[in-house]
Amino acid sequence: MRTARAVVVGGGIGGLASGVALARAGWDVTVLERAPSLEPVGAGIAVAPNAVRALGALGLGDRLRDLSALQGEVGLRRPDGRWLMRGNAAAASERFGDQTLVLHRAQLVGIVAGALPDGALRLGVDAAVVDPARPHIRPGRKPGST
Repeated sequence: MRTARAVVVGGGIGGLASGVALARAGWDVTVLERAPSLEPVGAGIAVAPNAVRALGALGLGDRLRDLSALQGEVGLRRPDGRWLMRGNAAAASERFGDQTLVLHRAQLVGIVAGALPDGALRLGVDAAVVDPARPHIRPGRKPGST
């Protein structure tokens, strides 16, 4: 019996999580990322309850929950400081079924990338989609370009 193979193009949080999910389902997976290293853009990230549950399905939920969670009053403010929306973290957790986690983006990327099988992540690799029906399109060119 042959093992199913998958190539995930893009090593962002979604691509890394897709690679982990495929690997846990028994696929031989390779995640390709154009950048030479995983240098997350931005400093912080809020992981909503539905994403916490999705990452939990990959076996990463407890590790994430150990890092950080919103506590007390939470919400969004306008530039002038007035509230657009506010609530209580405990009430939100009860309503949505899990916590909203707030952590440094690099921590999240590190946790998800670390859950990939050894050798599955390939950095500094360009990828191109090639349509066998249109062999004149070469890697790095968009359809319709000359």
